[in-house]
Amino acid sequence: MSDLVSARIAPEIRRQGNKVLAQLGSTPSELIRSAYEYVIAKRQLPQVEPGEENRSDAMPDAASLDALVASIAQSTVGVPSSAWDAIDGGDYKAYIAAAREADYEALA
Repeated sequence: MSDLVSARIAPEIRRQGNKVLAQLGSTPSELIRSAYEYVIAKRQLPQVEPGEENRSDAMPDAASLDALVASIAQSTVGVPSSAWDAIDGGDYKAYIAAAREADYEALA
C-alpha cells in the first residue's frame, strides 16, 4: 500500500518540471520517491547552487573546456595523411592499435 503525498507548487514550476520528467521517462511520483530516499540517505535537502537553478543549457566554464581539450589531446593518435594509403586492407583499427602499442613500448 502507498500513501498519498500532497504539495503546493507554483503552476509554472510544475509544468516545467513535468515536461523535464517526461523527457527523462519519469513521473512526479518517481521524483517524490527519489526525493524522500535522498533525504533519508543524506539527512539533508538536495541543494541547488545559487545561480544554477536553470543552467542545464549553460556553457561550461573555461577550466572545464580546457580540461576537455586536454583529455581529447591525450586520447588522440596522430595519423599522417599518407598513412591511410599505407594501411593494409583499410584496417584502421589495426593501425591505431599498432600506434598505441608503440606509444606504450616507448614508456617502458
